[in-house]
Amino acid sequence: MAPPQEPQQCLALTHPLQEVAKSDAVPRTLHDLVARIHDELGPDGGLDSEHIDANRIIALMESYNSNAEDWEQYAMFDHSRAYTRNLVDDGNGKFNLMILAWSKGQQSPIHDHAGSHCVMKILDGKLQESLFDWPDMSDQESVATDMCDITTARKLDVCPKTGVCLTKQRETIYGADQVTYVHDKIGLHRISNPSGERGAVSLHLYTPPYETCKTFEEQTGRARSSGKCSFYSVGGRRSI
Repeated sequence: MAPPQEPQQCLALTHPLQEVAKSDAVPRTLHDLVARIHDELGPDGGLDSEHIDANRIIALMESYNSNAEDWEQYAMFDHSRAYTRNLVDDGNGKFNLMILAWSKGQQSPIHDHAGSHCVMKILDGKLQESLFDWPDMSDQESVATDMCDITTARKLDVCPKTGVCLTKQRETIYGADQVTYVHDKIGLHRISNPSGERGAVSLHLYTPPYETCKTFEEQTGRARSSGKCSFYSVGGRRSI
């Protein structure tokens, strides 16, 4: 089945637990969840495969109830960084399952996912997702020429040099055990921790895994390579 084309929230599926009835029990631990994801994707699967139902993977992530005893060994914070990426399972090359530990009041840049499907579940705290349309750069030169001055450009909330900015589709705050889905076909997004008092922890499934993506300037639409995405820890052990 083709992947969904709209972000999925935790209540989006009418009966999410029925969707994971392939085995007798829903995943009770993070280890169970990893095993179930391996089972669902199979030896050659990814969310682009015809025989994979993306909604079942989303339902699996929903059905696991966050338990700090499962994931605290992976949730390594570094408060000199906006967030850390901690690899839990490499999916035998089919996917990456990782835990991101978000510092207080910090955020990611606006970014794409290099064609990968991303399912994000909040394990602790709250995270805000800002979803953006892809920038339309096709007519930026003609738009920029029409800008009479920098003041006018600023009033229109666009870049005075290019006449392009990113359009925000929506902004949503997710709490513990809620799940959202994004793909490049849906748009770009930025994740932020709105709390200035506590960190947040999230579980991310990326399939297929990717090493680089693009980040985008909100006021210009300009893209640049992120460089290689590294892991702060692997399997609960520091790698940086």
